[in-house]
Amino acid sequence: MLSDQLVVMQKHESAPCISIVVALDGAQDKKAALQLVNQSIEEAAEHLRTAWPDKAAALINALNELSDSYKYSPADRGIGLYVALSYNKLFRFSLPVQAKVCIGEKFAVRELLYQEQYGFDYLVLHLEEKMVQLYRGRMDRLEQINDNNFPFRFTNEYDYTPPTLGDMTKDKSVITGLRQKNFYRAADKPLEAYLHGQPLILTGPTKDIGYFEDVTTHKKDITAYVHGNFSNVPMKALEDKVWPAVKSFIEMRDQQAIRELEDSREQVVDGIRDVLDAARDGRGGKLLVEKDFNSADFTDKLTGRLRTRGPEAAHAIDAVEDAMRAVIDKNGEIIFVKDGVLEDHKHIALITRY
Repeated sequence: MLSDQLVVMQKHESAPCISIVVALDGAQDKKAALQLVNQSIEEAAEHLRTAWPDKAAALINALNELSDSYKYSPADRGIGLYVALSYNKLFRFSLPVQAKVCIGEKFAVRELLYQEQYGFDYLVLHLEEKMVQLYRGRMDRLEQINDNNFPFRFTNEYDYTPPTLGDMTKDKSVITGLRQKNFYRAADKPLEAYLHGQPLILTGPTKDIGYFEDVTTHKKDITAYVHGNFSNVPMKALEDKVWPAVKSFIEMRDQQAIRELEDSREQVVDGIRDVLDAARDGRGGKLLVEKDFNSADFTDKLTGRLRTRGPEAAHAIDAVEDAMRAVIDKNGEIIFVKDGVLEDHKHIALITRY
């Protein structure tokens, strides 16, 4: 969904595009949060009145309307206000962000891309003896699916068929296991309608996870396991157990990207200037950048070259944003990694197509 929103944003980009990112980690309540938002809006307003006097009033009014529409939540780690003459949108950030105010010909999308990397959809299937529950997850929040398929409840039709004379030697535990597998096999069938390439996390008692794995046709989709019975606990308790497993999956995916980087040395350029040149040439296949790496360089509008940021460029988009945009424009991939991981590559590296 966010990818579609980025496409919409690009279609409405006409200078000046205002991107305000407000970090809310220090805000304890709505009043404190709105104070931070209004400070950033005033910073943007001062620049707009000087650089874009004919458009300032309309843009400042749009920013204030977005601020007024914000409904505070203590779960928000930040918010983003994105405004142009024909576009305005407020985004909530569930992960820490760095505060900034950018005004230029394009929107600053770094935080949106970072949230997109962590904000993919996933499914959680909770298994227990008499019921299978399905949840749709995004970030650290879950929503239970309640429809004609789930929750999937045990009925007598899943009872193990009474043993024949030859089966009389089977003990009770074997019969129970076979009955449970019949139940999970039936629950596995409607799962197909919900899986569209998303990761699948299994939760439940260890024995039930084992039974399900024996009969599922979706083994390739399973990315993590959370052992324990969470059928009668608050949703928050399940969320708190699942989210670390999701983050571990993301970190594993990032490690694979770093291994790919090291294995592709002949097709790797690093350092912001060389990365930006290669990306602008259309060679950007996969861009790896440290989460909080900010370049002191930006693109000079007159010459198109990079130069070190000065006071007059206080609200300019930095070269890292330019590199990300160049990669996106050629359908490349962007992966954010932990700070310090790419120190040998000057904090940013590009796996080129050729």
